[in-house]
Amino acid sequence: MAKKSLADLASAFASKASGGGTGDQSWKLFFPFWKAEPGTTSTIRFLPDADSENSLGFLVENLVHELVINGKREKVPCLKMYGESECPICTLSQKYYDEKSPEHNQQLGKKYYRKKSYIGQCLVIETTIDHDQAQLVKLIEFGPKIFQQIQSAFSSGDLEEAPYELKGGYNFRIKKTKSGEYADYGTSNFAPKQTDVADDVIESMNLYNLGEYRTARVSREVLEAMLLADQTGGSFDDGKEAKPAPVSTSTVRPTTAEEEKPQAQDTAPAVEGEKKLSVVEQLRLRAAAQKTAQAE
Repeated sequence: MAKKSLADLASAFASKASGGGTGDQSWKLFFPFWKAEPGTTSTIRFLPDADSENSLGFLVENLVHELVINGKREKVPCLKMYGESECPICTLSQKYYDEKSPEHNQQLGKKYYRKKSYIGQCLVIETTIDHDQAQLVKLIEFGPKIFQQIQSAFSSGDLEEAPYELKGGYNFRIKKTKSGEYADYGTSNFAPKQTDVADDVIESMNLYNLGEYRTARVSREVLEAMLLADQTGGSFDDGKEAKPAPVSTSTVRPTTAEEEKPQAQDTAPAVEGEKKLSVVEQLRLRAAAQKTAQAE
């Protein structure tokens, strides 16, 4: 399993355009950094994706559209996120933008335009926010301001190692300020010095496959039915295919009061030659082994 070079990561981040928005996920798994008071900082450590094929190494892009379905605002997936060449909602948005007047059409173009967010996973090092400390690894989702700061770090040349490396990586500081009435994260940055994650923490970690926490894919037919319901005000039967992706029980720790009792953790099968692998590669193998065991 080849280790991604810092140059490969820098190239991958440079090729990404930033855009607004956040996805609709199972929030019990996510670190709620947005709850911090203005003027405070939350320090986290990004962790690698369990999927070693992820070109960004520790983040995935989530593309969504917002529709009003059955009287509620819902986030639905952009089909281009799943490799399709055309998305009916993107096509509609572009159609409205192409019609230069009246202004109403431009507003509709903006309404249907896809929004971007980014999903990662992290250790929470320091924060003023109350959170479930029993859940060691947390998912995190954020918009363009934080992503732009991460991009800038790669292009600046200040990083000497991939920031998610457990030995010699960098903590990330989420700094919340205010711009008018709105929260601003534009001063967030990586810490200037490299640090190591403690061995006992590494041993207790389970990695997520980040792609599983994007807004769940639906068929073109279902998406077109959702779009029609939004445009006409008609009803939509939100069957199983339109629901968010199920949470993987192989990595998620219980969150309900009834299930909060400590449980024995599964031990991943030993992998031949594992000691020769990097820490990140060992964690990825552990995550894959646990997922396979869960499937069986």
